Amino acid sequence: MTSAPLLLIVGMHRSGTSLLGSLLSACGIAMPGPLLVGDAHNPEGYFERADVTALQEQLLIDFDRWWPSPRGMRPLPDAWLDSPRGRQALRQLTGLLEAECHNTPWVIKDPRSSVLLPLWRAACEQLAMPLQVVLAVRDPREVIVSLVQRDHQATGMDGWRGQRLWWHHNRSVVLDSAGLPLQVVHYSHWFDPKRGFQQLHALVPHCEETELRSILSSVVKSEHRRSHRQARSTPVSAQVRRLERRLRALAMHPHQRDGVQQWLMRQPDPPALAPHSRRRGQIKRAVNRWLGQPIPNRAATHPWGDLAEMVCGSQGPAADHQLLLWIQYGFSEADWRRIAALPGSQPLAEAWQATAATVVIHVRGGNLHHWAAHAWAQHCPIEGGCFLELEPFGAALHGSLALNFADVHPGACGARELLQLAALERVWDPDPARVQLLRQFGVRASCLQLEQATNGYLQPHEGTWADCATQLGLAAPAQLASLGSTLCLGSAGPALDCQLQSPLLGVPGFAGLRVESPDQGRLLAVWLQGCLDAGLELVRFCSSAEVHERNDWRAFVQSNRPGCAPILCFSFPVGDAELRAELEWYRQGCPSPASPVTPTPDVRAVLQHDTSVPCQWAVCISLHNYGSRICNALESVLAQQACASIELIVVDDASTDDGVDVALDWMQRHQHSFARCLLLQHLDHGGLAAARNTSFSAATSSWCFVLDADNTLEPLALAHCGALATNAHEQCGVVHSLIRVVAEQGSDDQRSLVSYLPWQKELFRRGNYIDAMALVRRDAWRAVGGYVHSVEGWEDFDFWCLLVEAGWHGVLCPEVLATYTSHIRSMTQRITVKGLYRASRFLQSRHPWLNLPRAHDQAIWPTSMQR
Repeated sequence: MTSAPLLLIVGMHRSGTSLLGSLLSACGIAMPGPLLVGDAHNPEGYFERADVTALQEQLLIDFDRWWPSPRGMRPLPDAWLDSPRGRQALRQLTGLLEAECHNTPWVIKDPRSSVLLPLWRAACEQLAMPLQVVLAVRDPREVIVSLVQRDHQATGMDGWRGQRLWWHHNRSVVLDSAGLPLQVVHYSHWFDPKRGFQQLHALVPHCEETELRSILSSVVKSEHRRSHRQARSTPVSAQVRRLERRLRALAMHPHQRDGVQQWLMRQPDPPALAPHSRRRGQIKRAVNRWLGQPIPNRAATHPWGDLAEMVCGSQGPAADHQLLLWIQYGFSEADWRRIAALPGSQPLAEAWQATAATVVIHVRGGNLHHWAAHAWAQHCPIEGGCFLELEPFGAALHGSLALNFADVHPGACGARELLQLAALERVWDPDPARVQLLRQFGVRASCLQLEQATNGYLQPHEGTWADCATQLGLAAPAQLASLGSTLCLGSAGPALDCQLQSPLLGVPGFAGLRVESPDQGRLLAVWLQGCLDAGLELVRFCSSAEVHERNDWRAFVQSNRPGCAPILCFSFPVGDAELRAELEWYRQGCPSPASPVTPTPDVRAVLQHDTSVPCQWAVCISLHNYGSRICNALESVLAQQACASIELIVVDDASTDDGVDVALDWMQRHQHSFARCLLLQHLDHGGLAAARNTSFSAATSSWCFVLDADNTLEPLALAHCGALATNAHEQCGVVHSLIRVVAEQGSDDQRSLVSYLPWQKELFRRGNYIDAMALVRRDAWRAVGGYVHSVEGWEDFDFWCLLVEAGWHGVLCPEVLATYTSHIRSMTQRITVKGLYRASRFLQSRHPWLNLPRAHDQAIWPTSMQR
C-alpha cells in the first residue's frame, strides 16, 4: 500500500509559511507532532513541529550555518549529507517520519527545510514516502522589514543580509527540488480573493469552493500585511527583484518551472551592496577620512568578519570599521556577552594526518609540568606514527596544532590570542562550551573524543618504570597491582589514611610530589595510565584547591580500553567503611536507590493515662537504646509552661537496653502532670520514621513537637512556638526555633547553633539545615503520608522536602528553645556521617529539585558508559 504524500512547506522565514500552515490546518490537513506555540511574532502559532525544528536548527548550527547569521547565507559544506553529522540527522529524521502513518496528505512545515531539502529527499526515499514541496514566497522587501524588526537586536540582522538570506532560501528550494512536485504560493495572493482561492484549491482540491472561501476569509487578516507599507522604501538588488517576479509568475504558471531553474543556475549571488545605497558610500567616505586611509572590504575575509556584521548590523564599511576597532582594542564586555550568547557548533575532533616525523602541539592554558596536559595530549587524533612534542603557547608558534585548556577573554590581549588561534590548522579542546565560543571567532576548534583510540603518546617504553622509581619514587604499576586492587591518591584524613592496607593502597602525599620538568609531568601521566592499564581502581581525594582536577581525570578513562574501571574523585572526607561501600556500589554498576518501604511494626501500650482534658500540644519522643538519657528529655517536657494541656507520647523502638523501663518508671511518677500520657513500644525495630509515625498517629493534638530522647527543650519552647503556630497561615506546617549544640567529650562537632536560618526552599537545595526538633502540624504530616524510612538520620530532611513539594512552609521562632546534644553514640555520629554519599544519592533521586553536592560527586566513566 502506497503511503499518503507528505506536503513539506518551505520558504524564507517571515514569508507566510505559518499563514499557509494555518490555512491547511483549517482545511483539515493533518499536521502531526508537538507544535510550537505562538508568541508576539506569530500570535496564531508557528505550525512547526518542535522536534523537527530542533533537529534542523541544531544541524545548521553544527555546520556553522545558523540561518539568521551571516554564515547562514552560505551553502552547506560539500557532501554534508554523507558526513557523520549528516548521517546522524538522516537517522533522526527517518525515525520521526517512520512513526507517522496517514491515509491522506499530511503536512510538516519548517522554513529551515528550504536549505535542507536533500535530507528530506533521502529520508522519504528510504521510507518510500511520496514528497511534495510547497514553497511560500513573499516580497523580499516585506521579508526584510519583518526580519529586521524581529532579529536585529539578537543577530544584527540588516537589509543586506535579509535579502541574501531570501535569495539563498528560495534559490535552494527551486534547485534542490528538481524532480519533485513543487507548488509555489505567493503571500500577496492570499489577499486577492480570486488568486488566493486558486492557490488554496490547488493544494486541497477535495474541498468545496464555499468551504475554501470561508476558510480564507476567516484565517487571512489585514494585520498579516503590517510590513507592506514600510517595505515600499526598502532597497533590494535588481537580481533579487527579478527572482521574486519569476517566482510570483510561477505561482500561477507552474509550467515555467524549468525556465526558472535554468535561469538560477546561471546567476551568481547578489552583489554585496544593494543599489542606491548612497548612505553606505557616505559612511565609507566618512570612515576613510577619520582613519586617513582607504578601507578594503576586510570583513569578507577576516575570521571575525561575520561577527562584525552581526554586531554592527551592517555589511561593508561599517563592519570593516568594527573589525578594525576589535583588532586594535579587543572586544568590549558588551560585544563579548552578545557573541557568547549566540548558538554555535561543537564538532568532534577528526583525524589529522602527520606529514613529519615530529609533530609539535602548542598547549594553551595547561602547565606542562602537570600530568593533565600530557593525559589530554594522548587524545589528539594524530595519525602517522610520529613523535609528539608539547610546547607552551606563546608569541611564536612553530606548527599548526594547539591543545587549549584556557578560556578566552575580552580586551586587546584576548583578541591577539584569538587571532593566533584562528591562524592554526587545528585547535583541540576538551570543553564543548569553550569550543562553541572559539568557533564564533573563526577558530577551527573541535572537541577531543575519548571514544577513539589514543595516539600512543603515553605508551611506556623500556626503562619507563625504572625512571618512575628513580625520579618520582613510584613503583611499577604491575607490582602495585599484585599488592592490592585500589589505589588512593591524596589524603582523605586520618580516618582513612591510617587504614590503608591491602586491598586499599594509597599515596596520601600525592599532591606534594615534586614535578620539576615537562618530562617528569609526562612520566607521571604515563605512570597513572599504567596503573589503570594494570587493572587498579584509582580513587582521588581532592582538596578545595585541587577540585578543578576532577575534569582532567576524564583524560585517563577511555572506552576502548578493555575492562575499563571508573576513577572515583571525592571532594569530601570519607571513611574506610564508606569508601569500601562506595567501591562496591560502583562495581555493581551504580544501581539506583531502592524505593523506600517504611515499616509498620506491631505496637503494644506499656502505659496509658488520659485525663479527658483537651490537649493543645503533643510532645512526641522516639526512644531507642537511650536509657541513660531519656530522663533529661522527659524532665525538659515536664518543665514546660502550661504542662497540663500537653500530651506526652513516648515510642520505644524495640530498645535492647533498659530504656523502656526507665521511661515507664518516670512516666508513672509524673503522668498526672500531663493531660495525656502514653508509652508505646514496637515489638520489632522499625526505625526512626516508623517511631515518629506511630507517635503522630497516636496523638490527638493538632500540633506535635518532635523530640529525640538525647535532646532537651527550654521551658518556653512549647509556649512560644505554639503562639506562632496558633496564628500561623493555614499552609504553615512547621514552627522551628534556634537550637544550641552542646558537644560532649569525644565529639568533634564544631557547631554552636543549628536551625538558625528561616525556612526557604532554595536553602534546602544543597542539604538539610533545620533539625527535626520542631513543632509540626499533624494535617501536614498526614497530607504527605508521614515520615518515610530512608538512610537513618535523614528521615527529617526527606520529610521537610515532602512538605516543600506539597506546598507547605515553615516559620522561625527566633529564640534558642532547644538543645541538641552531640555525642559519640548519637545517630549522626554512628550512622549518618558514615553514609553521606549513599544518603545524598537517595535523597536526590526522591527529590530531583535538590542539588546535593555528594550526589553529584561521582566516578568518572568512559563517555559510552556514563551513569
